[in-house]
Amino acid sequence: MSANNNNNNPELGYYYRTESGQEKGPFDYASMQSWFSAGYFKSDLKVCKGRGGKVRNIGQMLVQDAHLYGVPSHMVQNVIAPKYGLAENPSTIGNDFVGGSGMREGSAKEQRYASYANQPTSLSVENVTECVTRVIETLTEILPLVLEGGLRAEFGDEMWADMTSTPPPWSFEQSARELKSHWNSIFSSMPRRNKEFEVLMDCLYRKRKEGMYCLQVGEARALAEAAMQIIEGCPKDFPEAVNAKLARGWAAVEEVREVLKR
Repeated sequence: MSANNNNNNPELGYYYRTESGQEKGPFDYASMQSWFSAGYFKSDLKVCKGRGGKVRNIGQMLVQDAHLYGVPSHMVQNVIAPKYGLAENPSTIGNDFVGGSGMREGSAKEQRYASYANQPTSLSVENVTECVTRVIETLTEILPLVLEGGLRAEFGDEMWADMTSTPPPWSFEQSARELKSHWNSIFSSMPRRNKEFEVLMDCLYRKRKEGMYCLQVGEARALAEAAMQIIEGCPKDFPEAVNAKLARGWAAVEEVREVLKR
């Protein structure tokens, strides 16, 4: 990455280098902003716009280039607002209160989930089913990786597989239940996800009883929201390949969540 200035060309993608020096890209502005807000990029990550573009910190880039992608001036600071605090500042994660507003986190979550259930929709049953399937497929890939990574880090390579009630490889249901049981112990410094795992348990119950994970659009919205919260709450110090899958999974679920808002 060199110092030529391509900053004003909105058609160019963004590149960054991993800690191992490997160049990644090109990615669009929305993806870079989403991954940064979810905590997958540290604020000092070096990025450039187009190969040979000016090198900037990602936070600086997101603010300076926001107007190129239609972000109103009064909303610019929101593009660098972390959803759960960045990985480099975990002490702010899991606080009992949200944003100093005096509202407890559990209360805020319950209101958010309830709001999804009450929103009308223009989607067909087929549309909703397709969205649910995509979320479940994403979690089926991601949850076992997160579970194994957390157990390995906590108990070591020799003992980790003995710490679960079901041996790997895990299905979606098995990995969801195991993570629900182990989350607070293996990820003690990360935000708790009790409410989100209860949403997954409700989906599993409906699957067994009714044959479908979600019967209504409100349930599908709650599932997508819970999946995003779980992925966002994962540690950001997994191996690079796992972090890449987490980032892709987060983006996939976010896309589904936007569809379910229709």
